[in-house]
Amino acid sequence: MNIYWLGGSPCSGKSSMAALLAERYGLRVYSVDASLGKHVPHLTAARQPVLYKWHNTPWNDLWMQPPDLLLAEVTAAYAEHCSLVIEDVAALPTDRPLLVEGTCLLPACVLPHLAGPRHGLWVVSTEAFQRMQYPQRGAWVQGILQQCADPDSALRNWMDRDVTFARWVADEARARGLRVMQVDGSRTIAQGADEVAADFGWSGHAPAA
Repeated sequence: MNIYWLGGSPCSGKSSMAALLAERYGLRVYSVDASLGKHVPHLTAARQPVLYKWHNTPWNDLWMQPPDLLLAEVTAAYAEHCSLVIEDVAALPTDRPLLVEGTCLLPACVLPHLAGPRHGLWVVSTEAFQRMQYPQRGAWVQGILQQCADPDSALRNWMDRDVTFARWVADEARARGLRVMQVDGSRTIAQGADEVAADFGWSGHAPAA
């Protein structure tokens, strides 16, 4: 199966660009966020200790932790989730090219499964774009913050973690010779999708199955 991997930081437009590329090129898309729901009921503290903790701890207790601990936990949780994604992907049909997109696609986890250097791209937000855009992502953000005793501190910790994660995952990708694309709000989703397609070598034609 011809598989492409689109990782990176939260709030970088990965899902929107993946949906546009799927329509344009007839791709099958595996969304990490959409798939998580089927895994959550089967998580255990023994097999996925950090991911299990994140789905069984009140938001207030999570977001009131210091950003360095939040970063350590989220990278561990993403690694556990990425392993589940790899298993899912291996079982998918092979009739169409596949685009796998999501934040849990850590470079170290994905690298052994890359068909080539042009099959992976990590998209990260700049700090300014992240802090401006994230609170506007929908009512679900405010719904989480309202469950915290100090919503302002919770949002600051959340954003500090994601800003640091963006830098971390970009460094991890570059250290492995993988490509990184930065998002700062100056491009439309369509323009960003054009850049992703060019990075994957799809310009002017669809990828083969």
